Amino acid sequence: MTLATMTQEELRHFHSLEDILSQGSLTPLLQPIVSLQQQQIFAYEALIRGPSASPLHSPLNLFNTASRHGRLAELDLLCRETVIRRYGELGMEQKLFINTSPAALLQDDYPHGLTLQFLEEAGLSPQQVVIELTEQYPIDDYDLMREATRHYREMGFSIAIDDLGAGYSGLRTWSELKPDFVKLDRHFMQNIHEDRQKRQFVQSMIDIAQSVGCLVIGEGIEVRQEYLAAQGLDMQFAQGYYFGRPSRYPQKHMDENLFAQRQQTSLISPGRPRANTLVGSLLTELEPLRESDNVELAAEHFQRNLKLAALPVLDDTNRVKGIIWRDEFMTLYASRFGRELYGRKAVQSFMDKSPIVVETSLPLKKLSYQITSQQSPQQHSLFVITEDNRYRGVGSLMDLLRQITDMQITMARHANPLSGLPGNVPLSEHIREAIEQERDVTVCYFDLDNFKPYNDIYGYSKGDQVITLTAKTLTEHINTEVDFIGHVGGDDFIIVFESKDWQQRCHAILDAFSALQAQFYSLRHLQQKGIHAVDRHGRETFYPLLSLSIGAIRLRDFSGISTETDLAECASKAKSKAKKMNGNSLYQLGRHQCDCDEETVISVKLSG
Repeated sequence: MTLATMTQEELRHFHSLEDILSQGSLTPLLQPIVSLQQQQIFAYEALIRGPSASPLHSPLNLFNTASRHGRLAELDLLCRETVIRRYGELGMEQKLFINTSPAALLQDDYPHGLTLQFLEEAGLSPQQVVIELTEQYPIDDYDLMREATRHYREMGFSIAIDDLGAGYSGLRTWSELKPDFVKLDRHFMQNIHEDRQKRQFVQSMIDIAQSVGCLVIGEGIEVRQEYLAAQGLDMQFAQGYYFGRPSRYPQKHMDENLFAQRQQTSLISPGRPRANTLVGSLLTELEPLRESDNVELAAEHFQRNLKLAALPVLDDTNRVKGIIWRDEFMTLYASRFGRELYGRKAVQSFMDKSPIVVETSLPLKKLSYQITSQQSPQQHSLFVITEDNRYRGVGSLMDLLRQITDMQITMARHANPLSGLPGNVPLSEHIREAIEQERDVTVCYFDLDNFKPYNDIYGYSKGDQVITLTAKTLTEHINTEVDFIGHVGGDDFIIVFESKDWQQRCHAILDAFSALQAQFYSLRHLQQKGIHAVDRHGRETFYPLLSLSIGAIRLRDFSGISTETDLAECASKAKSKAKKMNGNSLYQLGRHQCDCDEETVISVKLSG
């Protein structure tokens, strides 16, 4: 683009850019990044503004203009110098996040090495700085980008990816560059407290980040409810107007009133895993090497398949002994005299002897936790899958991310909108599998007594609060590893227990529900132990305080149950028996067939 071909506006932008670059007239602002666990400022992100009277005051206009005129690298370096100098003047000790564009870093004329000089002049260290890659433009050359980020890491810098989920190829960039931090785009944090699918998506991002040793920062948190939702999801860091706006003179401490006690916001309990929630669903077959194979053979495999990231190494009994990673191996093999020195040596001398090895039957959630617990300073993109301790294939972390995301979205789609618990569809699937697999489960049907008159007197808002607190109480008393809870509608809940101590758990639920009554009623109604309301016939009737009835059946006691319909009929009968008892009650229907005359009853009456 020449001066003669520019429009008046483009010409004005060009001259403004020239002035900014020649005079260094940029204003650095700092916005706090807060640790939600420590409840204090962890770092500051540096943001840039052009001169207030300039058409390039907006950073978007500023960087777009620099890109159009081939001055992006020059502007990027000036921004870096400006914010580092300002940070040194303020004497900050927290980490400093500096935005940079991958397009600028990859330009041939980018003057590498000056950042260390800027830091030294400002009295800062590379360990204090995080290079934050913004994705305004797509990354065309990932090999060069990996090399650039490796260069920064070797000097002591950390790496972050900005706006994950909003750019051109966020997941690939995450996988390729293996950053220390990922910043979730503000879209996912905006109104997250009102959008269950957003919460499920963000939870998936947090889970996969933990599995690869990466830390998550939620951007754009503006209101308290968004903060509480982020806190409940175990997000490590947050940023947004709720904590502080960008400022030339940023706050150094957080107001304690901004923080609240930790709250559990996720009520979904996965229960016993289905096939598509197990590691086996991620299996990809891959021809392995043997311990006795030589380095030359491994090199042939890697050279024949350029996308091959690793090769598992087995012994003669198909047990996993290690794994060879492409990057480390080819660096050694391609070095000067590498082929001559190592070509005939056995691969076992060059393998990672502690790869992640997991069984096909392991739940994906547990795999995520297992990867998180790895103490290795370097996380890789593959893990090895076995069955009965024998090699089956490999799985990828990106497939794990996609699978967990799909699981969470599916669960959210069928979740009850009030409680957030799984609804009829996932509950039916779980019960059907329990019947087909003849598992030893006890199905408990929970129902609130006197709920309709309560709703009539106190209104639907208070009624919704009762439903929500009941759901929370039930969830807190199950074993999420094996039990499954579902909200079938209204004030009805079902728990499919595989916990052997299910009776003790039910007693604990009834005790906890009794303790909630003080939150449900006015003092007058508590003193008179009930309310007066109009019944369905228009007559005023006295109704006792809300109570919880539990009807229980153990699947193995009913040989005639072969379908969900059979089970539902028996569970409903058990619940009806429980509701005929006064106060909080548990009733177990014990008979071999639902239509038998004989039954053994175990009932418990608790004061309401």
